Amino acid sequence: MNAAETIIWSAASGSIGLVVLLGVADAVFSRSRASVQSLIYLTASWLFFTLLSGLPAALLPPGGAPWLQTAQVLIGPLCAGLGTYGAGHWLSAPRRDRLTDISFRSTSALCLAGGPLCLLLPSSGIQLAASAVLTVLSLSVALWLAVRATQQGDRLAWGLAAGCLLTLPLQLGLYGMALNTSRPSVLLQAGVALLGLLSISVIGVVLWLRNHQDLQIRHDRRSHRDPTTQLYDSVVIVQKIIRAQRRLARTRRDGALMVVRVFEPEQMLALAGQHGLNEAYSQLARRMQRHTGVVNPAGRYYDRCFVVLIESLHSPGWIRTMGLRVASSLRRPLEVTSLSGERIKLSADIAVGMVHLSGAGKDVDQLLHEAEDMAAAARGMRSRAALLDEISRQAVPVENAELGASWHAMRPARPHHTRPSHAVRQRRSPA
Repeated sequence: MNAAETIIWSAASGSIGLVVLLGVADAVFSRSRASVQSLIYLTASWLFFTLLSGLPAALLPPGGAPWLQTAQVLIGPLCAGLGTYGAGHWLSAPRRDRLTDISFRSTSALCLAGGPLCLLLPSSGIQLAASAVLTVLSLSVALWLAVRATQQGDRLAWGLAAGCLLTLPLQLGLYGMALNTSRPSVLLQAGVALLGLLSISVIGVVLWLRNHQDLQIRHDRRSHRDPTTQLYDSVVIVQKIIRAQRRLARTRRDGALMVVRVFEPEQMLALAGQHGLNEAYSQLARRMQRHTGVVNPAGRYYDRCFVVLIESLHSPGWIRTMGLRVASSLRRPLEVTSLSGERIKLSADIAVGMVHLSGAGKDVDQLLHEAEDMAAAARGMRSRAALLDEISRQAVPVENAELGASWHAMRPARPHHTRPSHAVRQRRSPA
């Protein structure tokens, strides 16, 4: 190996080593079993590339590495066995179908058992050739099963198939150089080295993408988020309201609680099915947050009820603007996928209810019920947005509510603590 060849293979090996280091960082950061498996495969692929390129033999003194030939025979089947085993888990072969699962398991076992058996063959050339057959056969099976997975709807499997397709000529080129005493041209070697970098990079990316998907799923299960809308669930939003009341008590500021109710979603369900209904809920949540802002926590209190905690109102008058904007935006048609697969437009029957939120220590359940009742009352109003009047304890359209420059003038003389009990819950003011 001359100086130019040494530079080419050293640069390629170092670049692939950088991919391995990124795998180390991902394994340390995510601490998942899949990321560790990916790191093991990337490390084995780097060793396969480095050993078969002839770089160690060029850097070590002649006869200084008697183990090198044995390592070249074993590394191919080892890398192939680890790769097919990991690809089986990556493609969820046990959950996909029996043929995929059996193919991955048998190929992985054949490579891991066949690698040491190759050392029993009479000559080193035959040993390396048998090792090459096992390695290329395993990769061909993985390529076929990856393409088969794409036909079953796994779009990410296209990346795995592309990585396998790039790795196939790489393996043929590396084994061709290792089996022949005369090395090909520098240009051809540079092409093989570039294929190695591309193939391992592509496979590393698709492994990371799948691992990232798994992490997101596990994180969503622990993050108390509604899976359809990605809003906070009822437990979290209630806790946030309680903490907000404590903050408001300390800062002597005021806010509001907004409830958006969806009435008769069964009509949308009949036209669009459950998938279309979930799509409608997701669009409603995004529209609502677009107007309320990310600083105001939003949650899904139950199936057809959204809650927004508003602590950033600079004046009571702003609640009128926000309520009307949210009601108007959510009443616009939603484009969802119907049961027949076509895109159709639906209109959700929604209403917005709002109540004043302060640090007076009101019962959270009572506040939520009052806001829900305001939304129910708003269904019969033109604007579809209602506010609980602090004095009369009646639902009034937000456009007709008398809102001053501050909440102080709107507060009753003393706080009320009686739990409401009827449809639009009213409470008596203390004498």
